Amino acid sequence: MVAYFVKLSFFVAFAVVCKILTRFLQRKRDSPHRPSLTCFLDAVCEIFMFLRIGPWATPPDINQAMKLAMKETGLTDWGTKSDLTFAQRYNTVRTVALKKSKAKFSPIGHYYVLQSLTRRMTGRLQLFEYLKKHPTIQQIKLKSPVFVIGFPRTGTTFLHEMLGLHEAVRMHYTWEQMDPVPMTDDESLAAQRKDGEERYKKNLPHFNMLFKHVISDRIQDIHRIAYDEPEECTTPCGMELPWSASEIAFNAFAIDEVLPLGAGDTFKHYRKFLQLLTWSGPDRRDQDFTWMLKCPFHLPYLDALHAEFPDATIVWTHRDPADCIASACSLYETMLCMGMEEPSIDKKELGRAVLHYTDRCLQMAQQTIARLGDKFKILHIRYQETVKAPKETCKKVYAKANMPVTERYETALDAYLKNSDEQRRKVKEKNNTKEVHIYRVEDYGLTAEQIREQFKEYIAKYC
Repeated sequence: MVAYFVKLSFFVAFAVVCKILTRFLQRKRDSPHRPSLTCFLDAVCEIFMFLRIGPWATPPDINQAMKLAMKETGLTDWGTKSDLTFAQRYNTVRTVALKKSKAKFSPIGHYYVLQSLTRRMTGRLQLFEYLKKHPTIQQIKLKSPVFVIGFPRTGTTFLHEMLGLHEAVRMHYTWEQMDPVPMTDDESLAAQRKDGEERYKKNLPHFNMLFKHVISDRIQDIHRIAYDEPEECTTPCGMELPWSASEIAFNAFAIDEVLPLGAGDTFKHYRKFLQLLTWSGPDRRDQDFTWMLKCPFHLPYLDALHAEFPDATIVWTHRDPADCIASACSLYETMLCMGMEEPSIDKKELGRAVLHYTDRCLQMAQQTIARLGDKFKILHIRYQETVKAPKETCKKVYAKANMPVTERYETALDAYLKNSDEQRRKVKEKNNTKEVHIYRVEDYGLTAEQIREQFKEYIAKYC
């Protein structure tokens, strides 16, 4: 009898292993860009997702993330007395996007999405708890910041990095956004410096594991994400708007449903975030500097941004929509692949969604600019200006922000441009192509003529 069960166990185990290997090969065939480790883990975890065991027992939504965050931290103060519309925004975007896109979570994507949302909600709880313990942080005065905005793929990252080389500006970095709240209550600058170094080391393995072994490195050819390099406002604003990395692409499908919910306290909370980084940063506390910020998703919320930062300089980058929409589709597809089964992503449905999303964002931005008039300090920059005359473009921005262009800055800018050209050359050689990021608008059911016809007034005015 014992021998029988031993043989049976062996055959069952052999069958399971064969099934896992078969599913691994199928997954790798269907998602060639997906890391092999992720395909293997997806194959292993399919059974757990089917049986709804462990992390797969509950949906990976904001409600579950909030519960996990409160359990992990022991905190309950979300920074608002009763208004939890931030959760409503997340739920709305998720529900609408899944219905319209028909995309399905992968096993590892299910786990990744829940972890991403939980990290965002944990950071929110910790931020407001720390601000209560250290009330002087919110007394810090911030100089009028500079915001680089524009549709995705219009050169915002390139321009932002160049502007950030100025010695009188500061930017926030990926590692800070992952874990922005100090672990120590010691307010001395020495203690804050040490705490920052500890948080940097603590989260580095997680970052490397996530981007080198779980998420496809294809994202790096589209939008470079480096641990100790500047990042955009998306993550901190994701405390209030559904901009967690796992949710950004969903916004394209649900823009009509989420816009009526407004921005809430997004920019009030963002100010607090910047005050905390100013206070805890060794190169920021008691320093005279300007925050250099950037995000391609601010366009439909410019009224809320202006209400909180009325004297900010807004730099809006512009590019032929036929180019930026195709590139944005590729970006959103890649981001969806982080959490969804790649074969379940309908490219044509995505193309229609991104086209409509772009149109709605443009409408909202233009309405705000028209309403505010001269009260809105804005500079329009064409993509070709940034690419062909980067130094002159940066000088325009600093003139608009009433900041001098120093010799030290020009030297740093020259070095950056030389290095940037070299890095792009290496990527092109690696991909054996003339372009770093390859995409075709036709892959998403659109045509350049269709896009240019829809946006002809915008093109005539800004492109």
